[in-house]
Amino acid sequence: MPPILSVVVPMFNVEEYVSLCLESLLAQQLEDIEVIVIDDGSTDGCRAVAHTWACKDSRIRLLTQRNAGLSAARNVGIRAARGQYLAFCDSDDVVPSTGYASLVGSLEATGSDIASGDVRRISSAGAHPHPGYKDAFAYDRRRTHIRRYTALVRDRMVWNKVFRRTFWDAKNLTFALPAYEDAPVMMRAHIEASAVDVLSEVVYFWRVREKGEPSITQRCEEPDNIAACMRMVLDAFEVITALAEELIAPYADDMCRGDIRKTLHSLRMHDDVTLRDALLLARSFVMSVPTDVIRALPPKDRKLMELLIRNDLAQIRRILES
Repeated sequence: MPPILSVVVPMFNVEEYVSLCLESLLAQQLEDIEVIVIDDGSTDGCRAVAHTWACKDSRIRLLTQRNAGLSAARNVGIRAARGQYLAFCDSDDVVPSTGYASLVGSLEATGSDIASGDVRRISSAGAHPHPGYKDAFAYDRRRTHIRRYTALVRDRMVWNKVFRRTFWDAKNLTFALPAYEDAPVMMRAHIEASAVDVLSEVVYFWRVREKGEPSITQRCEEPDNIAACMRMVLDAFEVITALAEELIAPYADDMCRGDIRKTLHSLRMHDDVTLRDALLLARSFVMSVPTDVIRALPPKDRKLMELLIRNDLAQIRRILES
């Protein structure tokens, strides 16, 4: 019989962390799961570690591909998955033992298409709330929807969720971007779902890597990564504009206070030429933001967005350095 839940785990050069990840998945209260690990051409010893775990527990299936990126690895895992429900876990992160039981149990009870739960950022210093999720997961909400509960525009990651597989397949959801790939897919999933369960329970621990290669979110100040983040902002915006115009304002507000603000602040570290691609993408987005959203921003953010629209990078830098 197929398992109740398939967990897709893309893996690339995480030898220091993958054992903790797999151990947490095999310790789930929901035992009827399969764990599909996709080695995306790792060059460290993590494949050998995953192979050892697969030999210990038949619920782990290890697949291997040439390095093709996180999106491609996840898509391979989706095609191999047999479960009634589908989840994703990054191979350096950890899922608390009740996480999947709570998410799947909610979907079984409500019939919703997606269940999503709260997240903690973890490091050697302990576990800390993720500020972007503070409001969205303050209370349980069963059979809600992003059109009614617009705080879910901030719920843009894939790994704190369980999806009904029939929903995923019916909407033909797939990952495409080479980096920051979650947001466009998750915004479309939220919009096209019939209903979504929101759990205040912490269902995922998102790691700050302190050993080995830093994660892409820990390299967010690198110019290429900044540009990749801006492509994500625009791709998710296109999804929202096409499918749910009422979400344009809350999404644009969150981006202007978040990723666009971070991109402009990177002018303190990089010159205009180095940030050219990122700034062009950021300006393209802000020029599409409704003027009432810009006017409602805090004064400093409002000024920065207005200067970006005018392409006055010198004045932006003067404000940031003052």
